[in-house]
Amino acid sequence: MGSNSFHLVIAREQHGIIQILHKEKRQVQLAKGLQDDGSLDDAAIERGLACLTEFNQRFSELEQTRVRLVATHTLRVATNYQQFIKAALNIIPYPIEIVSGHEEARLIYNGIAHSQTLTAQNLVIDIGGGSTELIVGKFNSPSHLASLKCGCISYNQRYFASGELTKEHFKAAQSAADKQFSQLSNAYFKPHWQLVLGSSGTVKAISDALNSLADEPQALNLDNLNKLKRYLINVSHIDQIQLEYLDPKRIPLLASGLSILISFFKRLSIHQMQIAQGALREGVLYELSHIEQREGVKQHTINSLAKLYHIDPVQANNVINSIKHLYPQVASKWKIDNYLWLLNDAATLHEIGIQINSRAHQKHGGYIIEKSDLPGFNQQQQHLLALLVTNQRKRIDIDSIAQLDQDEQTLLIRLLVIFRLAMVLNIGRMGNSIELITVIVDEQTVTLSLSNNQYFQNDLLCRDLEQEQKRLLTLGINLRF
Repeated sequence: MGSNSFHLVIAREQHGIIQILHKEKRQVQLAKGLQDDGSLDDAAIERGLACLTEFNQRFSELEQTRVRLVATHTLRVATNYQQFIKAALNIIPYPIEIVSGHEEARLIYNGIAHSQTLTAQNLVIDIGGGSTELIVGKFNSPSHLASLKCGCISYNQRYFASGELTKEHFKAAQSAADKQFSQLSNAYFKPHWQLVLGSSGTVKAISDALNSLADEPQALNLDNLNKLKRYLINVSHIDQIQLEYLDPKRIPLLASGLSILISFFKRLSIHQMQIAQGALREGVLYELSHIEQREGVKQHTINSLAKLYHIDPVQANNVINSIKHLYPQVASKWKIDNYLWLLNDAATLHEIGIQINSRAHQKHGGYIIEKSDLPGFNQQQQHLLALLVTNQRKRIDIDSIAQLDQDEQTLLIRLLVIFRLAMVLNIGRMGNSIELITVIVDEQTVTLSLSNNQYFQNDLLCRDLEQEQKRLLTLGINLRF
């Protein structure tokens, strides 16, 4: 679900190869509905929901279907995105993943890597409706991911809304794009790239426009881009554009997309570009058909953070063992069967904030996770992970939990109960014996049964549990032991 178009792809995996059975797209222009206050207007929401209603008819009767719904920039930034998601769930009963800009970039590169042969030095640009993703990669692995706040719809509304194609409008759009590209790290500014690729619709549309101006295929280089820019300035208005090979629906966004691409060529000293054979959709498809590889990306991300912040693996493992003992006893009753991985990740990273300050390290840890780029995690997963780490001990931040919708609140509260109890059992960093602890739950009550030895010989554990009783009450949970 992009800022410009919604895409549906139905595919099957045959012996490790993805076969496309059906694909289609609708130009929803979701980004066109972003208002000054950051909210998505009703008309844009209705366009998106109408498209999802149509798409749902394509696959709702298919058996054994795995479905993944991925949303990008516009739903990432819309302040009322929950309104859209709740309405969408009534149409397509599958969760919508709002991916971060860096996760979107990773998926784009993944799609390209499984669609063509890459080199030791690759640079990829993907100009979307609301954002532009840039990736540096070596063969099949991305090394640098960036997401810039410039897109063909947002720039069209800002600089070409009247339809007039003037030098001044192009100059203003390019200047704004220059400021975005200037923020990139040094890794993007190399004197020579083995392969530069442009993915998705905007670059393809610009290539089609160039080919319409000549009798033979035109290279994507700066000279030809400037030639297309001069043509557009000469015709002076969007309504006057006549380009044989260009999809008419792409005409209104041609000038804004071209401005961004010209800035990209100039700022990064690009000589020539090729059109990529894959992009975000292929990246999503590949991961959907190889679930174990997607989980591998998550695990690599967690392991890398643990090493970066010098996490104590013994303490992390103690908490994980406590979670593995408690979780199976409550997962089915509380309907949280698929979230053990999230608890384990939170346990692995629960002391990440100690590197900043041991006091209130849980808050520092939550902030690090919330603000870091976490390949393999969508926006919701990353936010839940950050909230688990933030609320692992001491006072619970009720306000942050209240901002979630009702289903997410219920899920987080139940995960927090398990996580916090596992933390209590490991406060002394001694690896408490947990074999004899049993847990029984209902909607609002948690009953923890300890052995006589644990109860009578460990008064500190009992005091800690008494403290936890009071704190869990703020979540509406009654703890008995």
